Amino acid sequence: MPLGAYLLKTGAIALAYFVVGRLTVFVANLGLEASPIWFPAGIALGVLLLGSTNVWVGISLGSSLLAVSVGVTGAAALVTAVGTTLSAIVGKALLRQVGWSSSLNSLRGALKFLALAVVVSPIPNATIRTLYACIAGLSPWQQFSSQWWAIALGDSIGILVMAPLLLVWLSKPLPNNVPFGSNASVWWQQLQHQWRRWRTLEALLWVTLLLSVSWFVFCASMHAGKARYPLEILPLAPIVWAALRFGQQGTVVSGFIVSSLAFWGLTQHRGPFLMDANGNTQQATLLLQTFVGVTMGIVLMLAAAVAERQQAEAQLRFAADRERLLAETAQRIRRSLELDEILNTTVSEVRHLLQADQVFIIRLDPCGQGLSGHNLTVAESVSPGWTSVQGWVSDQRVAQEIEALFKQKTSENPCNIKPVKAIDDTAQADKPPLIAEYYRYCQVKASIGVPIMVHHKMFGILLVNQCSGPRHWLPLETNLLEQLATQVEIAIQQGQLYQHLQTLTVSLEGQVQARTAELQQRMQELQSLNQVKDLLLHAVAHDLRTPVQGMLMVLNSLRSRHKDCEAVPVPCGKFDRMVQSCDHQLNLLNSLLEGHTDDTPATVLHCQPVHLHQVVDIALSNLKPLLSENHVTLCAQVPCDLPPIKADLQQLRQVFESLLLNAVKHNAPGLTITLNATIDTTTAAPRMIHCAIADNGRGMDQNQCDRLFQLYVRGIDNQHLTGIGLGLHRCRQVITAHGGQVGVASHPGKGSQFWFTLPLADGNINAHS
Repeated sequence: MPLGAYLLKTGAIALAYFVVGRLTVFVANLGLEASPIWFPAGIALGVLLLGSTNVWVGISLGSSLLAVSVGVTGAAALVTAVGTTLSAIVGKALLRQVGWSSSLNSLRGALKFLALAVVVSPIPNATIRTLYACIAGLSPWQQFSSQWWAIALGDSIGILVMAPLLLVWLSKPLPNNVPFGSNASVWWQQLQHQWRRWRTLEALLWVTLLLSVSWFVFCASMHAGKARYPLEILPLAPIVWAALRFGQQGTVVSGFIVSSLAFWGLTQHRGPFLMDANGNTQQATLLLQTFVGVTMGIVLMLAAAVAERQQAEAQLRFAADRERLLAETAQRIRRSLELDEILNTTVSEVRHLLQADQVFIIRLDPCGQGLSGHNLTVAESVSPGWTSVQGWVSDQRVAQEIEALFKQKTSENPCNIKPVKAIDDTAQADKPPLIAEYYRYCQVKASIGVPIMVHHKMFGILLVNQCSGPRHWLPLETNLLEQLATQVEIAIQQGQLYQHLQTLTVSLEGQVQARTAELQQRMQELQSLNQVKDLLLHAVAHDLRTPVQGMLMVLNSLRSRHKDCEAVPVPCGKFDRMVQSCDHQLNLLNSLLEGHTDDTPATVLHCQPVHLHQVVDIALSNLKPLLSENHVTLCAQVPCDLPPIKADLQQLRQVFESLLLNAVKHNAPGLTITLNATIDTTTAAPRMIHCAIADNGRGMDQNQCDRLFQLYVRGIDNQHLTGIGLGLHRCRQVITAHGGQVGVASHPGKGSQFWFTLPLADGNINAHS
C-alpha cells in the first residue's frame, strides 16, 4: 500500500476510535470503573478483521489519544493502547487460525466468532490493564477480579455489538441471489437491488416499530407495576422481522439499535434493569450486559441461520442456471476449432461468468517450461481500468514459478499437479519475489488458477485475478473453474486435431496437384505421340503420294502404249524419272526420320561444281506436265552467266521442285510464278547467290510464315488441311547443309515469296554428315 494511503487509512481508524470512545465515555456516566458496553473494542477488532494487520497503528494511536483526553497519565495511556491493540490482534489471529473468513454467513462462523472474538480476545486487554492498575496502586488488589470482569465484559459486549455491524456492512460478501462474482461493483449493485426490493412502507413501518418499542422499553419512565412484566422481550419481534425480511444487514442494525437504546436508558437511569435491580447500578449494569449479550447472540445466530438458508435456496435456485450457463459457455468455447479463438473465448467467458477483473492464459511448451523470449500471455480479458498483462509476463522464470505453485512433490507422484490454486488475499500469502512483483504490477489482490492439461502434460495455466480487493473463492466457483478447464482441454485437443487434419489436407492437396500435373504431362506426351502417329500417316498418305503418282503415271503410260507386248521398252528419260521419284520418296522418308530424332541437319551431300540454270531447267522439265495441267504461267529469270556453285545437284533440284510444288498445291489454277537468281552483293565474303520463287496466290499471315518450315505444320491456309509440310522441312535441311539460309515473305491476298541463299563455288561450303 502506498505510504499516503496507509497514513490516511491509519488516521481514519484513529479518529473513528477516538470519536466513538469519547461518545461512550460521555454517555456512560454511571460512576463505574468501566463502561458496560465499550464500543471502541468492537471497532478495533472489526477494522483488523476487514483489513490487514498493519493498521494496528491507527488503533493504538486512537486509544492513546482517548486515554489522554479523559485525564489518565501517559504511562496508563500507553498501557491502555497496548492492551487494546493486543486484544484485537489476538482475536484476529485466533479466528484466522481456525479458518474463519470475514463473514458471518454460517452458524459455524457465528459460533467461532462468539467463542474466540467475544469471549477470548478481551482477555489480554482486561489482564494488562487490571495488572497495571493494581501494580501502580491505582486500584487495590482486592478489586482485581471485579475490575478484570468489568473491563472484559465491557469489551466483549462492545465487540458483540459493533464488530458484526462493521463486518456485515463494510465487507464484500457473496450476494445471496447471485452465484458468481464478488467485487465491489457487483456487491454495490446487489446491495442497491436488495434495497430496491424493500418496500418503502414496510421499511418505514419496521423502523418505526423497532424504535418505538425499544424506546418504550428502555428509555421511557415506568412505575413499579410495569416493571414486573418481561418487557425486554418486546424488541425481539422487530429483530426477527428484520432477519426474515431484510437479511443480515437489517438484523445487525436491529441488534445495534436495541443495544444502544438499552445502554442509553440505563445511563439515563431509566428502563427495566434499574427497576429489577431495585436501583442498584452495578446489578442493573450486569442485567444490561446479560440482555445485550443474549440478544446479540440471538441476533448473530438468527442472521447466520437466515443467511445459510438464503444461500441454500440460492444454490438450489441457481443450480439449474449454473449448469445451463456452464453448458452454454462450454458450447461457445468448443464452437471454434481455431486454437487462438478458443483461448480468447475462454478468458472472455470466464471473466463474465466469475465477474473477475483479470482473466488470462499463459502458454507453456510441451516440456512444461515457459517459452523463453516470447510473450507468455496468449489470451486475456481485462475489465476497464485495470492493467493488461500482455507484453509484461515475458520472463521464463515467472512462468516457472507460477507453474511451481501448482506442483506437489510426493513420494508416490513427484510431479503431482494441483487441480486448483486459490489465494483469497495475496497480501497474506507466502510468495516468491517474482510472483510478488507480478502481483504488484498487475494489482492482484486475490487470485485463483487452474492448470490446463493436454495429453497428460501442462499446456498452460488459466489465471483469474481480483484487483479491487481480497476475495474469498467459494467452492462453487472452484468447481466451476475446474469444469470449464476440462471443457477447454477438450476444445484444445479438438483444435489441435483440426490443425493436424488441416496440415494433412494441405499436404494431400499438394500431392494430388503434383500427381495431377504429372498425369497432365503424361497426357500431353500421349497426345504428342498421337500427333506423331497422325504425322506419319499423313506423310505416307499425302506428302509421299506425289512422287508415287508421278512414277505411276509413267508406268501407266508405258503400259498403255505396249498392251500386247511381253517386254516394255523404257526410254532412258522415263527410267530416270522413275529413279528420281524413288529417290525423292527415300529422301522424304529420311527427312521424316531425321526430324523426329534431332533438329541438327544430318543431310549427306555429294557436291560438285554446277551451274544454277542447269538445276532449274531439270526441275522445270520434271514439273512441266503438272504446271501445264494447273495452267501455271512461269517466268524463269536465272542468268546463264552466273558463277558456278558447289552443290549436290539432285538435292538442290528437289528444293526447287518442292518450292514449286508447294506453290501449285496451295493455290488455285492459273497461278503466275516468277523464279529468279542473282548474286547477293549486300553480304560480306563468302559471296552468295540469292534465289527467289514468288507467286501471286493467296498468301499467308505471319503466324503461318513463322512455322512454315517446321516439321509438324499441317497446312498453310488451314490447319485442317492434310499434309505436314515435309517437303519444306526437307528444303531447309538441304539449304542449311549447303551453308545457306531459307525463308519466306508473304501477306494474305498478296502472294508469297520463298527465298534461299547458296554460296558460290569459291566460298566455304559446309557439308554435314
